[in-house]
Amino acid sequence: MSASLHTENAPLDEEDKRLLRLAGRFKGLAAGMNVLMLGLLLALIIACVMGLVDSGIRRQAGVVLAGMLIATLALLVSCARYLLRLPRSWRRVNLALRGRVTKQIVSGVTTSFGVAERPGVSYGFGAERVDVAVPRWNDVVADTGRGARPALAAGLIGVPVRLHLLTLLPERPPLLLRAEYPCSAAATLAIEAVSDADRQEVRQEELWLRKLFNWAALAMLGASVFVGPLILAVPVLFVLGLILGAPSRRLKRAVYKHGVRGVVEESLVYRLRHGTSTPLIVHNYRIGGVLYETSYGGDPVPPGQRVAFEFLDMGKAGLHPLFFRVEGEAGPAINQT
Repeated sequence: MSASLHTENAPLDEEDKRLLRLAGRFKGLAAGMNVLMLGLLLALIIACVMGLVDSGIRRQAGVVLAGMLIATLALLVSCARYLLRLPRSWRRVNLALRGRVTKQIVSGVTTSFGVAERPGVSYGFGAERVDVAVPRWNDVVADTGRGARPALAAGLIGVPVRLHLLTLLPERPPLLLRAEYPCSAAATLAIEAVSDADRQEVRQEELWLRKLFNWAALAMLGASVFVGPLILAVPVLFVLGLILGAPSRRLKRAVYKHGVRGVVEESLVYRLRHGTSTPLIVHNYRIGGVLYETSYGGDPVPPGQRVAFEFLDMGKAGLHPLFFRVEGEAGPAINQT
């Protein structure tokens, strides 16, 4: 690190460990889906090879089968490499949760902030640049260098910041646990009662998730007419829809919701595309050093502006955003890409 940056090691606190548990909560699901995909790809490769061996099929569709075989082999290698990285990353996460791995705290005055070359964001400190992975949006389970790239990233510049970083794999971006700005301490958190309207809103989203998996299962069923092994994915997707779309027990028992009010320190906007449909815009704002996903659907809120919002703590399922409101005027010190 340069003279403009100060680096120190520190143990993970309970908030860091909670974030790490949330970020890796789907590791079993990710492993299971990749094992399933590996099996489907192997079945498809066998089907392609058997087709190429048959002289009649080879004459009619040999080129198509050869192309499918090459593409499937490439996907198989990628899937196998992903599975091989899982144990190493999991071991590092478990060591961190047991307090046997320390985090780095990098301090300096920001001169720029934007989208990194790899999925994630980049902090500029003069000639130095620190690229980091963003929890939830980067793959914490196996490779922090993989994930979604923000469509827009804006942050306060010309102010001191303390980045809490955890390296899970060498030569991969460290995971950003927290980013503390001078205004972080002024953010306020409150607890309020949960209303029936809050519960209804969450339930509607759970039902939407179930429908999404059901439509995916139907798509696989239709595709299995042409590629037989895809039929194996139909019951898996259907069961996942039932599980993930089931009513949340924690929501039924929830009595309180959390309210946050403070200055936006960073603004990240992601565009999620599902085929040819209209992309889903997801707004994330850092307030009090913590990055929150919100239910806000308007124009991106620039750093320096005050906001207030509410969320439900769903335990292992993470935070569920509710109400969002913009307050006050925007500050001038921002940098965005």
